[in-house]
Amino acid sequence: MRYRISATSVTWTAPPPAWTQTNPADFKTVVMPVLNGSTQVPLRWSYTLTPGSNLQSTTFFIEDGGFVSIGKIYNPSGITTVFDTKDHRTRFDISRSEVATLIINRVTEREEALYECELETVNNGWRYRIRVIVIGENCNVQYYKEEFTFNFSVRA
Repeated sequence: MRYRISATSVTWTAPPPAWTQTNPADFKTVVMPVLNGSTQVPLRWSYTLTPGSNLQSTTFFIEDGGFVSIGKIYNPSGITTVFDTKDHRTRFDISRSEVATLIINRVTEREEALYECELETVNNGWRYRIRVIVIGENCNVQYYKEEFTFNFSVRA
């Protein structure tokens, strides 16, 4: 008789703060400010699955009138693809050298959105979200009653 072990938890180590997700329906969102006009901006997720878990794929989504797939890493082959929808191939890339990193090729106001990384195991889907806030130089950002102040200098 063969038994399949499925993940009973995932420990997300990036983006900070690190946390352990034990219920697939409970997930977190972090805020990440990015400078308008920046290029090759990585949205990095890192994690550790329960030993013996069978990771099937890692999928990246953007909230764009509902969650839309940007691309996927197929496990265990490591084959990556960015889907040819809503010009995702020109806007995004997926790192082939990091465990779960979506790259924004060039930041514009359009990239201000909610992004999601989903790990699909045999029986569960584990999610962690990043809310990207596009900012300019020397600006204040208010997000859900918390104010963040960022000062940037742009180099030519």
